[in-house]
Amino acid sequence: MQPNRRKSIRVLTALACLILLAACGSETDKTGSRSAGDQTGSFTFFKIGKSTLISGSVRGELGNILGDAAVERRAIVNLTINNDTFLRENFPKLDRMNRELNSEIGLKVMHPVTRLMYRYARQKGLPYDLVEILFEENSKRPVLIRIHYKTENPDTLQTLEDKYGSSRNFDWGREMASSRVWEKDGDYLLYAVIPRRGNKVEYRIAIYFTAALEALIRPEETAQGAKPNAKTGF
Repeated sequence: MQPNRRKSIRVLTALACLILLAACGSETDKTGSRSAGDQTGSFTFFKIGKSTLISGSVRGELGNILGDAAVERRAIVNLTINNDTFLRENFPKLDRMNRELNSEIGLKVMHPVTRLMYRYARQKGLPYDLVEILFEENSKRPVLIRIHYKTENPDTLQTLEDKYGSSRNFDWGREMASSRVWEKDGDYLLYAVIPRRGNKVEYRIAIYFTAALEALIRPEETAQGAKPNAKTGF
């Protein structure tokens, strides 16, 4: 074999190896990026999590799963799930945000969020009587998800335990009243069992996306200035 030809073959072989290595590195980077993007480290409900953009297509998918939604633009954001004292006694961060999002003298405070309310999930074979998803109008990020149902569904609680592990457990108020709370990446998921009259029980789940809630509070504080004293109005 002539020297020039052997040299050309070596050059081509080296180039082929470099191209192959570059391709493998590129594919590894892409795969790693996808994995990191999928693992938000927080909570999800039908893949709706802290990084989800509630776009038209996402709302269409939710409609297919949960049925038609009633839509409320500019809504109250109330974080209370059990009673008025539960957050204050156990979760001061959520209690502080709840107070900042609402009036201390009982006035309705509307926020730039859209509330999607699904009341036909049972017709889709799901155990829920009401699902509420609140998202900020500009960012389209969810701030709060609430789920209500009146028939015990052990599968829901078991799924939460399997997916998120052990919880903090609370007994409060009347007999059978209890809550389980998971915390993940600064966000909270609360599962509450609430006794009602006539030996009836209601079940509630709430997911609080705290970064989105804080972002909702900050621009409103800047625009409105300091809040007036609740006792004097000044």
